[in-house]
Formats: sequence, C-alpha cells, structure tokens
Amino acid sequence: MAAEDDAAITKGVLGPFLGRRENSLLRDLDADPRERELFPNRESRPVEKGHYVRIEPTPLHQPYRIAISKDMSERLGLSQEMIDSEDFLDLFSADTKGVDSWCTPYAVSVFGQPIESPDPFNGKGYGDGRACSIGEYVGADGARWELQLKGCGPTPFARNFDGRAVLRSSVREFLVSEAMHHLGVPTTRAVSLVASEVETVPRAWYRDTVPASNYDFPPDTMRKERCAITCRAASSFLRVGQAELYMRRLARGEEGAKEGLEKFLKHCIRIEFPNLVPRIKSGWPEVLVDMLAVLARRQAHLATAWNRVGYVQGNMNSDNCLLSGLTMDYGPFGFIESYHPLWTPFTSDPDRKFGFERQRVAAQVNVATFAQAITPLLEEGDPDVLARAKEIVRDGYPAMLAEERNAMIRAKLGLSASARPGDDEESLEKDLWQPLYPALINMDYTIFFRELSNVTNDVISRQNAPDLVAMLEERAAYEPLDAEQRKALENWATQWLVLVHADIDMSEEKRLATMRANNPKYVPREWMLKEAYEAAENKDYGPFRTMQKLFETPYDEHPDLEAAYYRRVPESHRRKPGVAFFSCSS
Repeated sequence: MAAEDDAAITKGVLGPFLGRRENSLLRDLDADPRERELFPNRESRPVEKGHYVRIEPTPLHQPYRIAISKDMSERLGLSQEMIDSEDFLDLFSADTKGVDSWCTPYAVSVFGQPIESPDPFNGKGYGDGRACSIGEYVGADGARWELQLKGCGPTPFARNFDGRAVLRSSVREFLVSEAMHHLGVPTTRAVSLVASEVETVPRAWYRDTVPASNYDFPPDTMRKERCAITCRAASSFLRVGQAELYMRRLARGEEGAKEGLEKFLKHCIRIEFPNLVPRIKSGWPEVLVDMLAVLARRQAHLATAWNRVGYVQGNMNSDNCLLSGLTMDYGPFGFIESYHPLWTPFTSDPDRKFGFERQRVAAQVNVATFAQAITPLLEEGDPDVLARAKEIVRDGYPAMLAEERNAMIRAKLGLSASARPGDDEESLEKDLWQPLYPALINMDYTIFFRELSNVTNDVISRQNAPDLVAMLEERAAYEPLDAEQRKALENWATQWLVLVHADIDMSEEKRLATMRANNPKYVPREWMLKEAYEAAENKDYGPFRTMQKLFETPYDEHPDLEAAYYRRVPESHRRKPGVAFFSCSS
C-alpha cells in the first residue's frame, strides 16, 4: 500500500485502530509473483509461487450488523463509537477501501494422506478460498491479533465456488468459537457477525420435511440462503498445511522452494514460537525440532481439551491444524450428546477417522505431517536431529498426551494428584476412563459428568453404586440401560466411589469446585444452534443473544435457563438430518 493511501485510511473514525496494524506476514514473506498482474484476484487459478496473494474482497450488498463480541472488541481497542460507525460496517462486511487484504495457499492431507482433488489445478489451487486477512493488529492489551473475514467472496483459491458463507454457518461459528473460549478450549475468536439484506447463494441442505434417520446421509436439496461474514481473530492463521505445501514444492524441484520453506518457518517461529527466535542463527535444525516438540504438546493439549468438553471437530485435516494449537474453521463440528466413542456428525467421514475418541490420533498424524514437511531441512543437520524428530512423533507425543489426559481425567472425576485405581499413572486411562466407553453408550455426555459433579460426600460415604447409577440413568440416559450396560456402569461407579472416598488429599469443597470447573453445564448443542440461526434468518435475535450471554459463563448454574438448555436433545431432533448429522455445506 502506498504511504498516501495508508495515511488516508487512518484518518477516519477507525484511524486509531487501523494505525495499529503490523502486517508481519506481508513484511516477512513473498507475494505471488502474478498478484499485481491479476489484481483484484477474484478468479480461481493456480498459484505456483509465493506465500500469499493480495486480493480485493467482494463486499456484501446492503450489510447489517448482527453481533459483536464485547470481550474481543475491548481486547482489540475498538470503541463503541468505532463499532457503531459506517466505517466499521464497511470494513467488516469486506468493503476494505484499500486496507491490505490477503489470502494464503496451503496443501491438504486427510489423516496423513495428501489430497490434490477436487482441486482443478492439481494441488496448486488449495488455500483460503473464501477467507481473507484484513490485517494484524496490536490490541489494547498489547497482544497481537490477525483478523480474517470468512465469506469475503472468491479468491484465487475458491476452486470455482462463490466464496461466500451463509448466515446458518456464520451464526454457528460465531457462537461456538466464543463458547469454546469461555469453556477454556484453545480457539480462534469471533469479533463480528455481519449479514446481507439482499444477497443469497444456493447451498445444499436438508428439506424440513425429511424424517429422522438411523443412518447418516448428505444434504438432499438445494436452497437459497442469506450471505454473511464472520470476522475471526487469532494470533495467526499459520498452519501445518502451509509447511506441507512448501515441502511439496521442494519435492517437485521447484526453484526457490527450499528458501520459501525456510522463510515461512522462520516467520512462524517469530509469531508463534518466539522463545526460539534467539537460536535461529546458531542452530537451525535443532530449533526446528524444538518447534516440532512445542507443536506436539499443543496438539496433545488441544485434543484433550476437546475430549473434556465433548467436542468433535469433524474435519481435522492438515489445513485446519494451526501451529498455534487453536481450534479453527468451525464447519462439520458437533458436541456429543448421546455418547458413542467414535461419534461424529460429519457425513463425509463414514470411517469415523475423526470420531470423538480418535481425535487425539488425528492430532498425532498432523504432528507427523509437519515433521515430514520439515524433514528436508532436518537432513542438513546432525543425524541425531532427525532421529529426535522421529522420536517426538513416535514416543514424545504419546507421552505428552498421557500427561494431558491424566490431568483431564482427574479434573473431570474430582481426583487428587495422588489418587489412581492402579499402581501407575497408566491405570487412570486403562482402568478408569476406557471402561466408560461401553458404559456411557446412549448417555448424555455433558449431563452425565455435570450430574457426577453434584455428588456430595454424603452420597460418597454410602458407597451405593446402584443408587448412583439409577440417578445418572434418570437424568442422562436416552434409553433404559440394559442389564449388561447397567452392570458395566455399576462396576465403574463402585470403583469411582471407592477412589473418591479414600482420596484424603481432596476435600469435598475442592472436589466439587474442580469438577464443576471442568464439566460444563451448558455447551452449544446443535438443536440450540438451529434455534438461533433459524430465528436470525427472520431477524429475531433473541435466541442468539440469550445463547451468546449464556456461553460467556457455561460452567455457571443459570437456573433461569436450565429447563430450556440443560437437557437431553429433544425427541423431535433426535437423528434429525441437519442436527444429528450434516455435511460442511456452509
């Protein structure tokens, strides 16, 4: 951007905000060499070089603001005057008026398998197909935030799609990304939600008249849906798939590919691994291995956090795996209700590769994918460096995961650091958690653990497992327990009651507080989100606002909302297409 253009942009009501841009990605990395020639870069095409493409996004027609995250607006230093201004509405509806906007290319692997289709350009057309960054900003608290508009119109990576997002998916993303933050799960944040008065696009979805089904199937009709844009925020949107892209370029022998990979990784370290920056010049391969180790820890923590709150990402490909360790790209996600260890709502995952209890394996696969991407650079160092990288993937990640999961199990079950059912830490997973897999089938995951969080020492002292199971069945079960499941759950409850009763290092007050702080009472169940987005289609934002407020404190009791939202999925929505299962059509 020319200096005079930049000066003009910072004169308006958003001037103080725009003046805090620090677009390090544009400064550190290389543009697509065809960027200027093909500007505004709204046509699908192969992008063969560079780390980013500047674009001019396509503004929404007749935009109106639906929601703002108060927390994020304060963090960003956005005043109410700014939020209420036309300049704000313009910028966050993709009318960027010369503010630098860019999108990035990446590669895609699904559970470790490289994917080049349905990209019409044989792997050179994957990237931000309907999202663009509108700057990196230093917030009021000194933190650095990259802002991205999802639904900004087509980019070179749109693969001939329209580049839009719809209100249905945008409501889901806004509410859930903010809920995840308040649930204590690493996540991108939502800043704003803007929709169009007049603009619609066709999307595949389910007919309202489609009955409940015992099997999953993709959408069965096309319908017009209102366009919308969510602004999401993160420290960066740097991802495993980007490193993978530059490794593939290097493998094809493309000129400058090695330098492009190194440049990208050094930028990632400056932004997401700053503690490693001082060592870049003195021990590059060793720094990369340390970077891999940090990524492994972040992924172990993230996958465990998802398990803790009952979240299923649905699509955990390498392009959705941020190096920061944040959850991103809320598409075919869901919160588990009627428990099954391999549950996922995503109809495009019939093999359940990304099912609930397999997500930690998918995270390890993404760590392995990143290790593979940096291997050409590791091979230039000492052989021990490459061996250490392999060890991190093979042994380091499982050890980190075990630490994270043991802490989660103790927190969800109210056990002190010294309590365990066997002689070693492995017994927590093997003897206390895994037996729940068959015992919890058709139990509501959230309600089961929240009700367990209300069990007092008076109940514990009676050591009556059948009574405890009867209470949990009454409040959390979707179907009456059969004899085999009842026996399994009673055996588990007996073990838990004994452990808690003998745990002298955990007072009742501390146990209940710990469990209630780790077992949420409210999560964004899909039938709730459906209520919010269907009302929003008719400009009724009551359900949306209620849920936005509720999810700011999802561990609190909220007795006034208990009857409405602390409940099992209504019978009318059980196995309902578009609620129990769906595609990523958004």
